[in-house]
Amino acid sequence: PSQSATLQIPQNAATEDVFACIDRATAASTAAGREYDQGHAIRDAKTGVLETTHYSSPNTSGFRLKAEVSKRASTLALSLRGAGAYCTDLGVDQEMARLTESVSSCLKR
Repeated sequence: PSQSATLQIPQNAATEDVFACIDRATAASTAAGREYDQGHAIRDAKTGVLETTHYSSPNTSGFRLKAEVSKRASTLALSLRGAGAYCTDLGVDQEMARLTESVSSCLKR
């Protein structure tokens, strides 16, 4: 299961600040068995891309995230994948709602 969302970000938001908000939001996910993939395969502030270690890997348990910051459009595109044993849905829709709210709140500070 997967879900995508696009958020408006402040025009003056630094990409690393956006990534820091994403890090805080993913670390705050505390439901057992619904942990985020640890580490980053890509974390490039210059291109605005953050991707967790196993985002592109099939058959990986837990949540996996890809984020793309567009400075020109002042947007943050999020793509969330999440599967448990036997590809059960871990609640990707609910987690995307929580994630977008958390990141948005962080960026308003």
